[in-house]
Amino acid sequence: MTRLSNRQYPMLKAFADMALGEFMSIEAAKAFDQRPFRSMLIQQWVAFTPRHGFHITKKGREAYREFLMTDIARKNPLAPLTAYFDAAAYGLKLVERKRTAA
Repeated sequence: MTRLSNRQYPMLKAFADMALGEFMSIEAAKAFDQRPFRSMLIQQWVAFTPRHGFHITKKGREAYREFLMTDIARKNPLAPLTAYFDAAAYGLKLVERKRTAA
């Protein structure tokens, strides 16, 4: 699963929003926070081509697409909520669980 920080997402989005074959100049790249920019280069989501500039790679487009399309729906929505959710703290009726024989 692709995980993006609050800095990585806008950086990758800036590249994903560029037209295919469009490049970002070094001067334009200097306007961005360099931490996510460096991360994009290390992940190989962005590459540099001499005389053209920076561009998103196929791997970068796939990471962006995966980030946007990741399904977070539960397989069984009838299952109880996470154990970290305290229903009593919100005044909700506790659902008794059936005990199974061991």
